[in-house]
Amino acid sequence: MISFIRSLINSRIGAVVALLFIGMIAVAFALGDVSGSGNFGGLSGGNVARVGDRNITLGELSDALENRLKSERQNNPTLDMASFVESGGLDSTLEQLVNRYALAEFGEEYGIAVSERLVGSEIRKIPGAMGLDGKFSAEAFRAFAQQIGVSEQAIRDDLAQNLFAQQLLPTAASGPMAPDGMVLPYSSLVLEQRSGQVASLPSSAFFPAAPPSEPILVKYYRDNAAKFTIPEKRAVSYAIFDKNIIAARSKPTSADITTFYKANAARFAASQSRNISQVIVPTEAAAKSVVAQASGGKSLADVANGLGLSVTSTNNVTKSNLAGSASTAVADAVFAAPQGSIAKPARGKLGWAVVRVDKINQVAAKSIEQARTEIETELTKTRSEEMLTEMTSEVEDAFADGSTIADMAKQNGLKIETSPKLLANGRDISNPAYKPIPEMQVILPAAFQLETNGEAQLIEIVPGERFAMIAIADFEEAAPPPLASVRAIVQQQWALAEGAKGARAAAERIRKAVDSGMALPAALAAANVNGAQIEAINGTRADLSRQGQPIPPPLAMMFAMKKGTAKTLQGGADRGWYVVSLTDIKKGDASGNAEMLRSRKLELSGLMQNEYGAQLVGAAAMAVGVDKNSDGIAELRARLTNRDGN
Repeated sequence: MISFIRSLINSRIGAVVALLFIGMIAVAFALGDVSGSGNFGGLSGGNVARVGDRNITLGELSDALENRLKSERQNNPTLDMASFVESGGLDSTLEQLVNRYALAEFGEEYGIAVSERLVGSEIRKIPGAMGLDGKFSAEAFRAFAQQIGVSEQAIRDDLAQNLFAQQLLPTAASGPMAPDGMVLPYSSLVLEQRSGQVASLPSSAFFPAAPPSEPILVKYYRDNAAKFTIPEKRAVSYAIFDKNIIAARSKPTSADITTFYKANAARFAASQSRNISQVIVPTEAAAKSVVAQASGGKSLADVANGLGLSVTSTNNVTKSNLAGSASTAVADAVFAAPQGSIAKPARGKLGWAVVRVDKINQVAAKSIEQARTEIETELTKTRSEEMLTEMTSEVEDAFADGSTIADMAKQNGLKIETSPKLLANGRDISNPAYKPIPEMQVILPAAFQLETNGEAQLIEIVPGERFAMIAIADFEEAAPPPLASVRAIVQQQWALAEGAKGARAAAERIRKAVDSGMALPAALAAANVNGAQIEAINGTRADLSRQGQPIPPPLAMMFAMKKGTAKTLQGGADRGWYVVSLTDIKKGDASGNAEMLRSRKLELSGLMQNEYGAQLVGAAAMAVGVDKNSDGIAELRARLTNRDGN
């Protein structure tokens, strides 16, 4: 599955089809356990949809939603299920499941082959299914399935669905390039330039004269609770440790050092290395010629230069290393030659070697006492790494078996600290002066991914060196605070909202005046709005697509208008309203811009290919038949958004 995504992105149709595939088919192993599919007939019981002859169960959709939420929370840690569903998460997740099943059903009906053997080959590509020997292991595959929380059959079904998509989507999305007759008008449109004016009317000019009554304020607060909601807060218990925790336990004994010394006797015995200079020639005759010239008084470098070759030098080369890089014959010849002489030519891997022994280096043997510090350092490092790996594995296994952070901290002699209830960004609302420890930059994102009543977790703060055991000590779900504690802010927001109503009404009057023929400055002056301003704006359509630059909303609005007209636009956050007037349009002409035409042709072709793929998915769903359980979906939506009052 992962290899398919990678190959698809690198294919001819490129990222367009990849994005289509990912967006519409939702390739993911952990979308949910689908082993319960088909337990109910029709749309009764626990099914939310029927696609062809297959059911999508309520449990499958719920699992898919949970996994989608976990994925989304990596970018937005404070996102909760209710907000995710309200923003369209339920509908898009169900649509993804429907599309996956529809393509598989459609593929089967029209003879697309996805065999068990093909699915098995994809399973063998999963890194988590590999054993210690780097080969597929059924036991490792079962452990992988358990780790990600799905059944083995669910993984097989998911792979099969993706293999159907792999065979169907690229073909559908590999349509023809966009015709030139479409490209030129589109490219010229990008160069179109528009000019106009924008008047801004602040809400403050229309603030109510009197404060709101208590019933009005309470109603406003209730109707706009989301605006004042405090994000979820979590208190985290943590115990931080590093590799020094096992330093004492990893120190080798004298017996360990002696055993290591004996096992590596050759390493500490007397040895010899040599500094050499060599030139490689293709034949034995050439090698003998080089030796003769060097023996006759020429330097080895001069001889090599005369042949168009060069001399390479290596220091401290051992006999075993030279035998491995060149050949045993070369090593024997070099280590038989005295210092300052040229060794007998010998054949190596790249040709015949002519080697001069520049220096012989004698390395004295090391006694066990002389090597003790070196051995102790090496053994300590190796054992520390091994014992740290064992310890972290034991902690993770213990958490999985139900042990608490207190249990494991006590077992390992660690101190547990607990943070105050913090937002995902590390702020403590009750104490603005609070500063989280630096490690919280890693701890908090992980803590906000944990289930509030779930098991503790071990995380890496510095990979391989510094770790933390973490658990949720306490939490407060996202909720608006009591009105009494934010009354002043709520009253201010109410005033802005009421003022925005007045600003909108004034903006509509000005718009009508401009549409009737009055210039915007004159219409604004006639409205006599305190604090109103007017300024000229202009730009091209290309300005709207520049990455990394915010586009002023009035400028974007101007490209959705007719010349000589005006439109109103909300300023955002109840701060006021705009009146945008378009006064001039200059058409663009891209006929002489070959580079732009090529770029736009590719862009339009990608959009067309995207549409071809989308049309295939839609046609597949229509062909196999999709029937959704509206009541069941509505019930799930109500439960997840707490609209059922429970």
